[in-house]
Amino acid sequence: MSVTELALQIRNTPGQLVQVTTVLADAEVNIRGITASSAGKFGWVRMVVDKPKQAQEALEEYGFQVEAGAAVAVLLQDEPGALDRALHILAENKINLDYIYTCVTGKAKKAVTILGVQTPSKVENLLKAQGVEVVDE
Repeated sequence: MSVTELALQIRNTPGQLVQVTTVLADAEVNIRGITASSAGKFGWVRMVVDKPKQAQEALEEYGFQVEAGAAVAVLLQDEPGALDRALHILAENKINLDYIYTCVTGKAKKAVTILGVQTPSKVENLLKAQGVEVVDE
């Protein structure tokens, strides 16, 4: 099963990202993975949280426009070549990767990697068939 990912556009000015994190903290939503990037006057924030519906409602109530969608979360060993092996599966099956973000925890020796693709369930099945551990919510 894929994970719910929230995406929102913010202005590229000081304090914008902290507004997002404050709204989520006040709503008692835990951010499990996040990426933010800017392009000129605006930027995009993508995140995986523990309570996506609650997060979306809180952010929209604050005034942000939020898109909820599916993404694939995989658990990879924290070792050279782990990400490469997973991405080869997508490439060999002619699946385009729209974006990626990852977080590695030293103690766990594993990396949670979020893959943005057009067909999450297909990608999950392909990765599982090749022995890649897929994480769900």
